Amino acid sequence: MTSSSPPPFSARARGQHRQIDADFPTSARSGLLHLLFDLIERRYLPDWTVVARELHRIGRFSVVEYSSSHVPSLKQATVDAESALESLAWEKLYDFCERLHGHLPQEIGYEDNYGSYIVQVSRGDMQTYIATELQRLFLEEDLAYEFTEGTVRRRGRKHTVEQVAKSQVVLWDSRLLSARKHFDKSLRFFRHPTRPDYENAVKEAVCAVEAAGKALFPMAKASTLGDLVKWLGSTTEISVPKAVCQTLNGVYAFRSGGDGVGHGGANGGKATLEVTEYLLAVCASQIIYFADLANSMEVDVAF
Repeated sequence: MTSSSPPPFSARARGQHRQIDADFPTSARSGLLHLLFDLIERRYLPDWTVVARELHRIGRFSVVEYSSSHVPSLKQATVDAESALESLAWEKLYDFCERLHGHLPQEIGYEDNYGSYIVQVSRGDMQTYIATELQRLFLEEDLAYEFTEGTVRRRGRKHTVEQVAKSQVVLWDSRLLSARKHFDKSLRFFRHPTRPDYENAVKEAVCAVEAAGKALFPMAKASTLGDLVKWLGSTTEISVPKAVCQTLNGVYAFRSGGDGVGHGGANGGKATLEVTEYLLAVCASQIIYFADLANSMEVDVAF
């Protein structure tokens, strides 16, 4: 989910605070413009006409004809690109970042004296460089998104990312197929760059916990997560602290009573960004805990 390179110093020094959501601020637009200048100087992009045309297409601006061999036309393309970067809606700029990575780079090479084509910089290497620089820009600007696998996604806090990654390993047990599907849906709802659905993200995350528990402890004969928690609190086969059972009951209660989350709940509290991210991390931890409990009962769970 995150870049393999460490965050820049400015991001590390800020510490943990609210990330910039539903926006692409002026400073980030300036940073993106600097990246475009860099890419054109490196010849990873042919020239400004390509950039201006793509920005105009994404913004549905008027079509402008440019000539790459005409200096005034190139200058006009540069001006038009800068203007488009300033005026595009924030979500369209994230669209442009994906297009910049996925469609605009062109391989650099030449034909030698023997008629063979020599690749100097491959398209894949260019895309790796662009992805790294976009991710760095997002971190420098404290945006609530990351650029990974060619896609803009909501990134989440470090702890959430780590717990989700660990749970993904556990969820590859063949018996946890249903739980994995629920958790994957939860992440898609949470990570959507322009229309995150926090209520459904919470619902699917808790459904993943329920599905995992029912699959790993069939002897409980539970039909709901609530039934499973009652069994965990009373069985002599394993020992689960009462406080942990209360935590499990807590996420199930929010799943049932949270505003718009499930069962028509309207008085259990709103699924905000902060609440949703907290519950994602908690649900991921609970899935891992269930797997550990199953292992302690000598159930063969793949990690």
